[in-house]
Amino acid sequence: MARKKLPLFNVALAIIAMAALGGGWFVWDRARAATAAERELARLRAELQAVADAVPAPSRETAAEIEADLARARRALATMQAELRGRGPTAARLSALKPPGARTDAFFDLATFVERSRATAQKQGVAISPAAMYFGFSLYANEGPEAALIDPVFRQRLAADYLVGALFSARPRAVLAVERERPLTAAERKTRAEDLAAAIALAAADPAAVVSPPAMASSASISPDYFDLDPRFTVPNPELVQVSAFRLIFTGPTAALRALLNQLATFELPVIVRTVEVEPATGDDLLAAGEEAAALPAAVPASTVLIASVQRPAPGNRGGTLAPLVPKSVSKFTVTVEFVELVPPAAVASATP
Repeated sequence: MARKKLPLFNVALAIIAMAALGGGWFVWDRARAATAAERELARLRAELQAVADAVPAPSRETAAEIEADLARARRALATMQAELRGRGPTAARLSALKPPGARTDAFFDLATFVERSRATAQKQGVAISPAAMYFGFSLYANEGPEAALIDPVFRQRLAADYLVGALFSARPRAVLAVERERPLTAAERKTRAEDLAAAIALAAADPAAVVSPPAMASSASISPDYFDLDPRFTVPNPELVQVSAFRLIFTGPTAALRALLNQLATFELPVIVRTVEVEPATGDDLLAAGEEAAALPAAVPASTVLIASVQRPAPGNRGGTLAPLVPKSVSKFTVTVEFVELVPPAAVASATP
């Protein structure tokens, strides 16, 4: 009888031992969970304290002010984007035009622009030098641009059309040259922007350094249509904007320059004037435009000015006129501008990794 009770007793002890072990594990697990909960609580309290210590303390009023600032920033951004797209019918008409789909179409588009510009110059009485007969597109006198450059060349043609029209409206004496920046593919434009940024950073670190990005070193040697804009005047960001530089060289009175700058200041298209150079026109400048060098007004000696200042018409010649103190002069102007275009948001999003 005692032998039968002994196994039952051992089983009972085993069960009690297992229960004790299970209870111990449960207590240890709960303790570990409690410790983790205490750490999380301490972290949340620290974050809450940091928020409470913020200046200004977050509140409904602060949130309303932040939303108002954000709304103002968005309105300012929309205004700047609208201005960079130009204004009026000119910008609307150019934005609606689509680039040619083939090299042949691009060639005829450029040829039409050249013929129209020549006709306008003849109508306005503006002389055109042989170097300016194609208004910056002599490279495509016989064929259109390659497929990869059809779109950038088309955008340049649109800007050149506006610039040449504004120049003719200013009534210069002669157009000596219309030059443009060498068009680049998207990959080339990005590489050039990186080279420019590196060169400008080098110049900032060392004032004696010469900024000469290799991507722009030989542009002018490729074609007389091209010129290289000084990189100090522009820092293009191909992810946000695309810029194309143009240079207009012409002769005429100062009123022609003033009229051109006033027209560009209306910002019908986003054109930024970078530099304006003025120098006296020479006989070579007149001959380049097919004019006679003798037509250039000669400098007036000081004695002639003094005599003219006291000259009076004879008593019997009341219809006589006084000689002008300062004769009208002909100057040579070089105006460098940049045509700025916003990159479409879809293109920015696709370029972002």
